[in-house]
Amino acid sequence: MSLTRRGLANAVLLVVAMGLAWVLWSRPKAPPAAPPPRLAPVKAAAITDITITRPGRPAIRLERIGRHWRLVQPFKARAARFRVEALTDIVDAKPHDRFAVPKGPLGAFGLAPPRAVVTLDHRRILIGRRRPFGDLRYVLTGHMICLVPAEIIHPRRLTSDSFLSTRLLGKKIHPVAFTLPHLTVTRHDGIWHAAPSPAQVSNDHINGFVDAWRYARALSVTRYHGAAAVGRVVIHYHERGSSKSQTPHTLVIDILATHPELVLLRPDQGLEYHFPEEIGKRLLAIGPGARTS
Repeated sequence: MSLTRRGLANAVLLVVAMGLAWVLWSRPKAPPAAPPPRLAPVKAAAITDITITRPGRPAIRLERIGRHWRLVQPFKARAARFRVEALTDIVDAKPHDRFAVPKGPLGAFGLAPPRAVVTLDHRRILIGRRRPFGDLRYVLTGHMICLVPAEIIHPRRLTSDSFLSTRLLGKKIHPVAFTLPHLTVTRHDGIWHAAPSPAQVSNDHINGFVDAWRYARALSVTRYHGAAAVGRVVIHYHERGSSKSQTPHTLVIDILATHPELVLLRPDQGLEYHFPEEIGKRLLAIGPGARTS
């Protein structure tokens, strides 16, 4: 008898527990919290045109063709994609605060005039001053003033040089011969040869020398400052994708300095490429320590 009562009590408890579980499960669920709004309703990957203006400075314009960015104003040059994308990523910034543009003057925010104006396609973003505390910067987009982390964008760093590609040779350049002041390196039947042949070096060292030129990236790139050349490098090359039977093109590179850094000038671009002296040794000579691959 007691067992029956105990079983009945357990059954009642089970039904009650199941009822409570159903009630909890069937209650309307709170909607998920909306993600914090981004700085601008623009997809960074879709941006194809950028204009940057700063007071008293020439306008900068960049444009994307396919996957490649180019600087088109104030001069034409290859642009470093990762540096441009670091700028376009500003649209994904999560403001720490935002408020409607007040009716009064905007000088207190550094927005009258702004430190810089960045136009991403047709979206204008005005860059203001840093707030005195909290390491935040005022920016204006649309009808809102937002506070974003100051490290996201530095107006003084928005220069044409800061977007230049640091790669000395473009991806389409396929070298077939190098002529340096005291060295000639040519390719015959798929094998690179050096003349005069440096002592105690192998084909691997010669291939390393060629690769050093193919993939050379400078520490910095600047406009030509007018220094006289102290040497010259002539590179004969084919354009990648074109028939190798075609007559090679010629690229002339002037050597402006070898110490305390190697400075190479591409006259066709009017740009100087600055390399550490150690990298310069690998680009100007072949030796056992010059292997890069």
